[in-house]
Amino acid sequence: MTTKKTFSKSSLIVKLAIALLVAIAAIGLYIVTPKAAPALPKSEVSLTQAPDFNACNVIKIDDIKNTFYGELITSTSQGVRAGVNASNGTIGDSCGFSLATDKSANNSLAVQVYPYTATVNGDNHESLNASWSEVATSDPKAYFGQDLDGDTIVYKLRVIPGGKNVLFELRQPLEEAAFDEPSALDFLVGLAAKADLSVIDLPTAER
Repeated sequence: MTTKKTFSKSSLIVKLAIALLVAIAAIGLYIVTPKAAPALPKSEVSLTQAPDFNACNVIKIDDIKNTFYGELITSTSQGVRAGVNASNGTIGDSCGFSLATDKSANNSLAVQVYPYTATVNGDNHESLNASWSEVATSDPKAYFGQDLDGDTIVYKLRVIPGGKNVLFELRQPLEEAAFDEPSALDFLVGLAAKADLSVIDLPTAER
């Protein structure tokens, strides 16, 4: 009888130990699995056709969490370069970052750089509609706007540092948005303040 009881206790201990190890492994896997891994939008334009304006070096990945309301972001991915069709009809260079918050892992931040186009024969592709508002005391001049893209809320900050447009675009699921309009404005303005706009026109050899 004593032997059977000892065997039963040993068997139970082994089972509990295995269950504990499985639980620890599952927790460990959850911790090391990237939280910000949604699929970024595919390149709209082949990278061989898109200009290289050094978009992925305009901001550093640490800047994203070390700016206003950056604490809302729990993890970020490395930037991924893409070619984009800009709103003014030109082709631009973009860098996309996946972001996770406590509310959703399906967020993204894009930095787009594209040429500023001059008015030709009264045709101005740089005009802004009523959905944009000028950011007070911004230097260089900056404009803030927002859009709805299906179930996604998009906050945008457009900076014009000369011959290029620099567009910071924060996308979040509408029903799981961690940033509201005021915090998104502060977040994007903070990023623009940290941005190194001088890298845009650096020759490739100097990057």
